[in-house]
Amino acid sequence: MRRIPKSALTLLVGLMLVTASACSSSAATSAPGASGASGGAGATSAASGSMAPGASASAAIDMTDPTQIITQVLNGTSNVKSFHIALAASGTIKAAALSDAAGSSKSGLTGDLKLDGTAVSGDVDVANSAAHLALTVPAMAAFGNIPITGDLIVVNNALYYQVSLLGTKYTKADLGSLASISPIAIPTPAASASAAISDQVSQIRTALTKSGVTAKLVGVDQIGGKDADHISVSVPLDLINSQIAASASAAPAMKIDSLAIDFWVYKDNYRLAKAEFNESSASFGNLDVTVTVSNYDQPVTITAPAASDILPSK
Repeated sequence: MRRIPKSALTLLVGLMLVTASACSSSAATSAPGASGASGGAGATSAASGSMAPGASASAAIDMTDPTQIITQVLNGTSNVKSFHIALAASGTIKAAALSDAAGSSKSGLTGDLKLDGTAVSGDVDVANSAAHLALTVPAMAAFGNIPITGDLIVVNNALYYQVSLLGTKYTKADLGSLASISPIAIPTPAASASAAISDQVSQIRTALTKSGVTAKLVGVDQIGGKDADHISVSVPLDLINSQIAASASAAPAMKIDSLAIDFWVYKDNYRLAKAEFNESSASFGNLDVTVTVSNYDQPVTITAPAASDILPSK
């Protein structure tokens, strides 16, 4: 039976592993406590005896090395049974940029697209391949200045989705049929799939190493009342802008002026706590995205909508 991937959790953790391991040789020197650097009131000692989920008692973790921390996070995802995820987006995307991206089809926008208040949140039941996510989009001129809500349920190998603009009932789709038309394959937990992912991570990591991607352990922050290691990832803007310029759909003046990527990892169990992406561009606009993961392994009940709430199949 096909299973949904370990959702955004594994994707985020995978990005963390790729970026941090691309620069492990420089991470320790810039980490709190290394070479006499101060990490603030919450800085951790390399002598910490905390262990990641599933790690052996002899596997000491270097708390100044983000690569080792993130590797433990990735290893620990195989033990995750469930979690709650919350995504919040804010910022303003310029109408001219969207119009340029739309090309001949045009975006139809007469003003900038303001994302403040956009949110997605819900529970993921990894053990049972199920998820229930809710979407909130603020009133935008492009959508008639009407706030939009949506609901998405994945359960029993079926997808149910409902969008307020289209009515109150859910549309049902079989996940197998979606996979056949989707440009993004739905991975399975087979060993071959895991090997393919590992190979892709290795290739991307090599490319990032050559491109000058760096990561450092900033210190310790409180996420949801718990201590979490803060890891900052730096990507050269020249690399990003060269990729944008090489895109056939990009406008000639389109470029990123600043970019910050940060991750937080719970210290007590080495699981992803939070991720932040902050981008600013004079030509594109600014975009801030925050993803928070909590309630690991808590009981989750996800059920399909009532039959009376589902549109008849065509």
